[in-house]
Amino acid sequence: MRQELMQRIPHQTISEQVGEINAVLRGHYAYYGVAGNLRSLVKLYRVVERYWRMMLCSRSWAGRRLTWDAFHQIKERTPLLKPKLRLPYGKLQALAAL
Repeated sequence: MRQELMQRIPHQTISEQVGEINAVLRGHYAYYGVAGNLRSLVKLYRVVERYWRMMLCSRSWAGRRLTWDAFHQIKERTPLLKPKLRLPYGKLQALAAL
């Protein structure tokens, strides 16, 4: 995730933030979502999740009380894209056989 994106979107609404973050995540998953790379994608997801929460906490004095439970409620309403393999093992083996 590019830090420029996270520094550019803090004053947008939460739904706009999620839209931009998900667009970047979708591209990252499409490029790096090959078999054997799921652990790295999950790590990226966790880093983005933590950084987004820190950004939400820094928006106002009220945001400093944003607990993880409250953050998970926000994520239920506006979810981040979960990591997904675009090229799983079966397809990768089929390509290797060619």
